[in-house]
Amino acid sequence: TMARSNTAPQRPVLVVGASGQLGTRVVHQLVALRRPVRALVRRSARFEHLRLTGVELAYGDLTDPVTIEQACQGAGAVIATANAVAPLHGSTFEAVEDKGYATLMQACQNKGCGRLVMVSVPVTPHDQQVPLFRYKRLNEQRLLASGLDHTVLRAGPFMDDWFALIGSRLPARGDPAALINRPWGFLQTFVRAVGDLIDQRGIALVPGPATTRHPFIAVDDVAHGLIRATDHPAAHNAVLELAGPEQLSWADVAALYARVLGKPVHVVSTPASVFRLQQLLMRPFSQAASNIMGLNWLAAQHMPINDTGCAATLGIQLTTAEAFLRAKAALPA
Repeated sequence: TMARSNTAPQRPVLVVGASGQLGTRVVHQLVALRRPVRALVRRSARFEHLRLTGVELAYGDLTDPVTIEQACQGAGAVIATANAVAPLHGSTFEAVEDKGYATLMQACQNKGCGRLVMVSVPVTPHDQQVPLFRYKRLNEQRLLASGLDHTVLRAGPFMDDWFALIGSRLPARGDPAALINRPWGFLQTFVRAVGDLIDQRGIALVPGPATTRHPFIAVDDVAHGLIRATDHPAAHNAVLELAGPEQLSWADVAALYARVLGKPVHVVSTPASVFRLQQLLMRPFSQAASNIMGLNWLAAQHMPINDTGCAATLGIQLTTAEAFLRAKAALPA
């Protein structure tokens, strides 16, 4: 299904947010598929891992309309993964997720780009109270109203991130752009606090009750979904929900770690109310830090995502959490 005709030169796929964790996987997978890639990166970002044959680097920023117009010129499709979750260089949600995405959509219209594929988040009853979710909903509405050929891919929680944030360095192994390694002060303080509690002491520090379930998904599978959506007929002007293959509780995740590491792993729960309070207390000082606490508050609650058979439709073989952890454990530390 991935084979393509070589009769005409392909227009490049523009990846917006290319130096981030998900964007990096998208770029690497496109290269493996021999599809031409244009990776939008800030000159100040870490992007050495994107200097690959078949990758054209476009220097720019969602906050700079001129560079976005240039990057969109001649793009056959656009995959947008940029966000302000772990902000560097003073990015804010308003600059990136609000004005930045509006700029991107306008540039796609001006330059006649192919399909714009945007990663989003599942719908929750609390979308308006967490900045990432609030802005994703706003951009979904904008995209729908734009008249652009588009796909919204609402992905479940990333196992690469959540399995790390409960106290393990394992998920970041072999990842050149792991979220937990981003040099943002607040995130690094959080990561140092939970560190490698699972790996060293057999303690998983989880948000909410051990029974809370989520359809965790591998970042590689989300990247695959975004790429497939660029030219799949079923993805034309569609909102797709891509869940992981299992609904796992935090207790299930701890049990998987125990199997993979060969030692007991105990769950220690932090009540949802603690994260909610921290979110509210941090809001006046740092929207990004408040957002991280808001994400933990959501992760402490059961938030079902509609499994609409999206993986089967797009032809994605989903990775189980156990396969993910075992593959990571097999890599050098």
